[in-house]
Amino acid sequence: MKQKFIQYFLLIAIISLSFSTAIAGSKKTWKGVGVGGALIYNFQTKSWGMDIRANFKPMKKLRFVPQFTYFPSFNKIHEYYLGLGLEYSLGYIQNYNLYLLGHGGYNAWVNYDESRLKEAQYSNWVGEIGLGLSKPIKCWRPFVEFRYNFKWKESSFHLGVLYVFHGCDGSRYGNHSSYGLRGTRSLECPAYN
Repeated sequence: MKQKFIQYFLLIAIISLSFSTAIAGSKKTWKGVGVGGALIYNFQTKSWGMDIRANFKPMKKLRFVPQFTYFPSFNKIHEYYLGLGLEYSLGYIQNYNLYLLGHGGYNAWVNYDESRLKEAQYSNWVGEIGLGLSKPIKCWRPFVEFRYNFKWKESSFHLGVLYVFHGCDGSRYGNHSSYGLRGTRSLECPAYN
């Protein structure tokens, strides 16, 4: 089982790295690239977890978000997730970005043998949908997300922050042009111009 996890992990890591490298090759793309993480609460299992993520925004409304999520062993469910999410911006309301999200990935349920579920196993593929809200503040993008996991029929709440590279101009809310807002001053990087 653990050998399978390593194989899946390497496969997804290679795909994510290849995808990231291809996107990062574009000068304009760096304006919307961010890294960050979140604290997570799973309502059904009453578990606390955390994730780390990158956020690649090659288009104005669509963002690619590779993520690694971990629920530690002090929870009832000890597990890892490695996957890729898509965020689609629905627009801005009072400088808050509302977005839909979908996420698919590999789930390694470490203590599955303690469960009474028939379908419990170490290796699983999962899918989630949800809704998120973020607010660009200079280079920072705090966010909240609500997600629903189809496989385990669970909902979770994510509270986190992203640091966005090359998207800051010192204005009150940051450079919104990298998030699809118009009429704000952008910062040009002399290394790329």
